[in-house]
Amino acid sequence: MDEELGSASVREQLIKAGITELEKHGISDFSLRRVAAACSISCAAPYKHFRDKEALIEGIFDYIENQLDFLLNQVEEVYTDPKTRLVEICIAYVRFCIANPHFRAILMLSGRKLPLAERTKELLKLCFPDMEKTERESREYVIRSIAYGSALLIESGELEYSDRALERIRKNLLYELGE
Repeated sequence: MDEELGSASVREQLIKAGITELEKHGISDFSLRRVAAACSISCAAPYKHFRDKEALIEGIFDYIENQLDFLLNQVEEVYTDPKTRLVEICIAYVRFCIANPHFRAILMLSGRKLPLAERTKELLKLCFPDMEKTERESREYVIRSIAYGSALLIESGELEYSDRALERIRKNLLYELGE
């Protein structure tokens, strides 16, 4: 049992050091040796936890997505109204990006579907069951753009990160939802 806990701990250390490595060097210059050195372990030790550097990079993407999914699932449990739920998961996404600025950039490197995509699509179906698909897709695009763009604007300093700014974002999302 202790070995499993120690193993999980080393695995998580490798992922966290890998996040820093991706942030500094990107995918093309990602070094498993530097990740191992950052964890103060031998350069062979990461191979006990990951098949190769690509597997570690995939593990990093999974780790970040799981962190975000955990948060968004918690938000979804609190709000029952689909419109409110959609607005609040978008706000939670912005907060997540600000709390973890390097995570957003790393997710963009992954080539995977962007966060919020499926949730927004499904919640809009609940919000507007009779709306034409093309109109719903248009709203999805705008809503996701508000969330993604707001996070970028706050990260770049163009929009102050404050309760007032979050309330403006919330109002823009509600406006797009017809509220």
